[in-house]
Amino acid sequence: MKASDTFLRFVTHATHEPFGHRSGLFKVAYALRRDLTPAAPFAVDLTKQLSWFEANMAVPTRFSKSRHPRAQETALSWVKANADEHIRRLRLLVALVEEVGQVNIVELRTTRPGYVVFEDDHQVIAQPFADTPR
Repeated sequence: MKASDTFLRFVTHATHEPFGHRSGLFKVAYALRRDLTPAAPFAVDLTKQLSWFEANMAVPTRFSKSRHPRAQETALSWVKANADEHIRRLRLLVALVEEVGQVNIVELRTTRPGYVVFEDDHQVIAQPFADTPR
């Protein structure tokens, strides 16, 4: 990770208790998929997009700076701005969630995601600094 790298996070206006950061796009998208019947409009598109991420984005191994098994998992997921296909598909997912779920999604950007606890080619998971957007 270079200091000049830019990272994106897509969030709702709802806060994730008890930590106070905003809930992410995937939390809302998976909740929508659970609530939709398979025959509902957009259900196929939503499932298709989520399935693509399940196949093409690694599940992070950590969400905490601490290696203690009961450490609070407060790290946030950020997508690297140069992960073009991931960003394109995230924006498709945003459009689906906004239309189907009537939820507004906000795009956050930062060059300082926080203390990185997991990183791969497409994303970083980081415990936010005090000035990291949430």
